[in-house]
Amino acid sequence: MAEIVTVTEDEAAKLALEGDAIILGGVEVHVQFVRHKGNPGIQIDYKPPFGPDDCPDWMEDINNRIAGLCRSMVMTMKDHAKKRLLDLVEQDGGKDRMIYRLFVTSRIEDDGSRDKQVHDFIDPDFLRVDAGIAKRAKDARREIERVLGIKDSQ
Repeated sequence: MAEIVTVTEDEAAKLALEGDAIILGGVEVHVQFVRHKGNPGIQIDYKPPFGPDDCPDWMEDINNRIAGLCRSMVMTMKDHAKKRLLDLVEQDGGKDRMIYRLFVTSRIEDDGSRDKQVHDFIDPDFLRVDAGIAKRAKDARREIERVLGIKDSQ
């Protein structure tokens, strides 16, 4: 099972795609500062692991399912964590920030078998504002591994 790796976005993508791996689907969780009727808040967006024009049609359903799982499991924060996330976004000046990425890769091994892996990246600052994110992310990875028939490596 893939472990949480606290590296930059580019380093995480390079590590995950070593060899001939391809991305089967995934989601990136982005937050940014918004104001609604004068009150501060955050907007959470669930984006595909590629730009909107780069996402193949066959991947859209996979991305939507992973985004739904992420929405219901990973992003269920307690109110105090939501407040600290708002504070973090305000410190960024409200710019779009990716706080979490979850994606599945597949590659063909030398013996012809498929090696599917679930990868994720948690923004280290997000880990600091929400102590429960690591466990919820691990639970989400395990659920995807269960659905894909990936045996638990722990």
